[in-house]
Amino acid sequence: MKDNPISLFHELESYVRGSKDRLHHYMYACILEQRLADLLLLSRCGVHPEDSDRLAVRLASQRSLCVQAASDIAEGTQEAWGSTPAWPDYKVAKSSVTQKRPELFSLIRVMQELRTPECSGYDLCDLEVCREDALHWLRDHADPSSPPVLIGVRTGGAFYAPLWASALRQRWGSDAHYHTVRALRKPSDPGASLYLPEELSMLPDAIDPDTDIVILEDQPHTGGTVLELAGRLSVKYRLNKSVWVSSPGRLFKIENGRLVKRSDRIPLNAAKKKRIWQMLGSSEEVVEFLLPKLGISDARPADLETVPSKSVPHWNDPMYRHDAPFRINPKKTPFFIRQKSTNEPVAFAKFIGKDLFGDFQFHQLKKFEQYLPDVLAYEDGYVVTKYEPELREMRDLFVNMPSAVTNEICQNMSGYWKTLLASCQVSGGHPVHPLADHWQAYLGEMEDFIGRKLPSDPDWFEQSLHTEWTSSAHVYTSLPYANQYGHWRARLSAGQRLKTYRFHVDSTWGGTSSIEVELASFLLENRVRPDDFRLLVNQVQKEAESLTVEAVADALPIACILQVANLLKQAKGESRLSKELILSETMQSFEYLQAMKPKLSDVR
Repeated sequence: MKDNPISLFHELESYVRGSKDRLHHYMYACILEQRLADLLLLSRCGVHPEDSDRLAVRLASQRSLCVQAASDIAEGTQEAWGSTPAWPDYKVAKSSVTQKRPELFSLIRVMQELRTPECSGYDLCDLEVCREDALHWLRDHADPSSPPVLIGVRTGGAFYAPLWASALRQRWGSDAHYHTVRALRKPSDPGASLYLPEELSMLPDAIDPDTDIVILEDQPHTGGTVLELAGRLSVKYRLNKSVWVSSPGRLFKIENGRLVKRSDRIPLNAAKKKRIWQMLGSSEEVVEFLLPKLGISDARPADLETVPSKSVPHWNDPMYRHDAPFRINPKKTPFFIRQKSTNEPVAFAKFIGKDLFGDFQFHQLKKFEQYLPDVLAYEDGYVVTKYEPELREMRDLFVNMPSAVTNEICQNMSGYWKTLLASCQVSGGHPVHPLADHWQAYLGEMEDFIGRKLPSDPDWFEQSLHTEWTSSAHVYTSLPYANQYGHWRARLSAGQRLKTYRFHVDSTWGGTSSIEVELASFLLENRVRPDDFRLLVNQVQKEAESLTVEAVADALPIACILQVANLLKQAKGESRLSKELILSETMQSFEYLQAMKPKLSDVR
């Protein structure tokens, strides 16, 4: 196989090495700290061969680098950034890990993914605000006799803790350290947090019971993650004091098992220029800002308007501060720019993340440009693309067009997965698909929802969902959130000139998938015929030598359950798809599978 099994992370390393943005280097340092901390945890759990003492030394050194980087950002240091550390590779037999320690499954999964932290994705903040939070706490609440114990909860807290430590060093110098811990999910209760004893044992053995502890974490929702950790720390250290909790712009204290808010401010740097997501709600502001980048000749701001897909708040409107939790969440605010005179859209803008995560995501997106509408601008985390009217659903072409056209679609689209393999591959994969243990529950819930029994072969589904994809190529992809047929479109001009599109390529909200499931989802969603099935798989096989037509066929039931899970989510969520539409789509998919099954032997 022409692969680099951790190419996604090496792509990130290379991107940061070439960047002059100090915040990029700071955030990469924090990502690296998390990787080393997770590796050390695996080593302490006896499932990673590297020496734990050597890893502990590397981790301590990396945390010092993070604190120094935080200080450099706060002080506006202009010196050139030092060398960018290499990404640490690791190999762990995942099936053996989950057999020995099932609670490590969620850790292995997190380590495979380049997850966008809330502060860069759907609860935005300017990270430097965290240092101001620390200075306010230092002034108003700190015990001057000793530094607090700072504990960041990975992922988000790992980006906040070094900024706190850099502020506290103004009083306590190098004695101000920080630690991070990973909140895992209990196998028996995925909604509950679990902290492994091996990780808690890496915190200080003992502290004075009157020492302050500050937990750094993303904005609490239910508070369960930090309350569980605070309870474990109170027992470990026999604390006489309540534990503090801070998320960007907010300070809480745990009293009587509850989070009590002590301070709350908008976690943005008021000195920064207004970003697009701060202008939302004011069509005039957004249009005036973006117009020079749209390439529309003779257009004036008064000629255009923005059309949000839903109403959006002004992020700094005090009335929204009563929401719990209040989030600055552009993830849910895509918008069109349209001409008032014709009501025709001219551009579409979608948020893909800010800071390093958004910038790197855009860097990755450019590799897929042949499958995207023309990109007009990338500003403040928004990708602005030319609006493409009159596109046809690719499914319609596969069903209704002759083989000459569908063969060309397969030839064109094979390059999408080749690019995905070349730039988004991750090490290993899950022993079985994440939906494996719940597929029957999803199927039953869908049948109850539509009031129909779905035609399916339970043995085939069970075998497929529990296939161990140990030899497969795994990629980090948008598939978990963008698997439905509407994301695949095409334009066929009068001269039969074909242009294919894949919408929602960015994996900002994505996850890990095997290449077999990727292809199976495309085949299912677009109702691809057997001959085209074989052609597409054979084309992609040139980049993934272990890929087989048989394996992709075996993954079709996984693609079907993935569709079911997403349709159920949409039935409950904001889009609220109609019962009739969901019934039609689900029945057609299961009927396609049943019709294809006897033909699969010919495909193989």
